Amino acid sequence: MNAEKHRFSRGRRTPLGLALAVILLALTLKAAITITVSGSWTLSITSANLTGAAGSDLTSYYESNTNQLSMTIGGTGGHTWRVDVRRVDTAWHAGFGLYIKRTNAGVSGKGTVNPGGTEYGLITTTAQTFWTGTHDRAGIYLQEKLDGISCAIPAASYSTTLYFTVVQTN
Repeated sequence: MNAEKHRFSRGRRTPLGLALAVILLALTLKAAITITVSGSWTLSITSANLTGAAGSDLTSYYESNTNQLSMTIGGTGGHTWRVDVRRVDTAWHAGFGLYIKRTNAGVSGKGTVNPGGTEYGLITTTAQTFWTGTHDRAGIYLQEKLDGISCAIPAASYSTTLYFTVVQTN
């Protein structure tokens, strides 16, 4: 009878141990993909940006450095993903157009960045796909462009914030 009791006790513990192992494995497999973007761009436009003498207009567009922003995507577990981008305006003029492009594919042991994102795309207040890739990537450089600058736009401080989201696609 003791042997039977012993087997019964072990049987009751095993499913709990197995359930904990399955939960821990599921938590490990569900780790979120991460995206980190560093850098910012501040642009001051003054009379030095006039296209000519007093009374002329301002240069209509400006570009940041080609490595103004740096992006890293990690925790992908080898999966395919996409990067979406949108802007949230703090104080913005409707005549401005803000664009972004990536200037390299970053570095990774075996990941890839699919074609796309290398030409300027207009950033709107609605999230849109910027580009796609696989595996972890680091050192992806981004360049911004601001256009629509004109003396007809009131002098003020304008600002917006870019939001990048990484979404697993497989």
